[in-house]
Amino acid sequence: MIFEIELEKFLHQENLVFSKSDSVFPFYKIENHHLVLHCISLKKFSKAKISDSYFADICDDLISKKMKVIHLWEDVWQNENELVKNRILAVCGKSKRIHARQTEVKRLNKKETDAFLNANHLQHTTNAYYKYALMLKDELVAVATFSKSRVMNDGPVLYRSYELVRFCSLKGTTVNGGLSKLLKHFIVEHHPAHIMTYADKDWSSGESYTKNGFAFLEKLPPQFFFIHPDKMIRIYAHRLDLTEKELLAKGYLKIVNSGNAKFILDRRK
Repeated sequence: MIFEIELEKFLHQENLVFSKSDSVFPFYKIENHHLVLHCISLKKFSKAKISDSYFADICDDLISKKMKVIHLWEDVWQNENELVKNRILAVCGKSKRIHARQTEVKRLNKKETDAFLNANHLQHTTNAYYKYALMLKDELVAVATFSKSRVMNDGPVLYRSYELVRFCSLKGTTVNGGLSKLLKHFIVEHHPAHIMTYADKDWSSGESYTKNGFAFLEKLPPQFFFIHPDKMIRIYAHRLDLTEKELLAKGYLKIVNSGNAKFILDRRK
């Protein structure tokens, strides 16, 4: 498979020692960094018979073994190749490192935020109300965005909760303490009693959130979406203009991912 050959070539070029094990989809284990890349070819997926919880179960199993796992879908590899490679290298400690104490916090506008997230975040930009950046001299090196507060009624007393919507660093760069610094700045400015966020389990177990005081709350079920295996176009269920039947007739595959994990930072006490 060309996809697998390209991935192996990249790992060799970066001197990342790995072992390959075949399953329904091959696993590439990079032992020195406790990382597993689960390489998901769309052609193989179209022929596979797997349960809806297949990828979520693999996540849970590998995390229980203290391994990090990335479910690397072929369309993401093709469409976001540079970002994917930089993400893998960052997990393996092969990125430029900056200390957050070297940076200054700046409030961003929508145009600045969109440009940075579209260039540096695998899921690109999305709506958010509060937008902050870390600046190293004149260079923007990290961004965090937050929602407006929402009134929550899941307890005896109503409270307001915010969502940490996005966080990412400049590609090829790791800002040590970057999330912590932006989070603390947001807390000082807005005094939130409660913050929630979500980790995409295809890419992360949410370790960076727990390091910053968030507590794991719950696993959310896998999400369905559709990918065209030739055009490499991905469509999420909540954005459908066509019915599932119509998409399948047009050659799309119905895909299920590994779901999300929800984390909360509860400051009400």
